[in-house]
Amino acid sequence: MAVEFLGSGNDDGTNVGRSTDKLGFFGLTTPIVKATVAATTTTTATTTALQTDIDAIRTALQNYGLIG
Repeated sequence: MAVEFLGSGNDDGTNVGRSTDKLGFFGLTTPIVKATVAATTTTTATTTALQTDIDAIRTALQNYGLIG
C-alpha cells in the first residue's frame, strides 16, 4: 500500500485542526477536543506532583488513541 502524505510541501508547515476542532487518530470512532494538561510550574516539584503530570499526559495520549 502506498503511503499518503498530508501537507503541501511548503516551508510554513501544516496544521491539522483548529483550537476548537475535534480530532481522532487510528480509527478512534469519536473524535475528542484538545486536552488540557496543567504542568507543575515550581522548581521544587514533588515526585507526587510530577507523577500527576505524567498521568495526565498519558491519559490525554490514550484518549487520542496515540498510545495504548
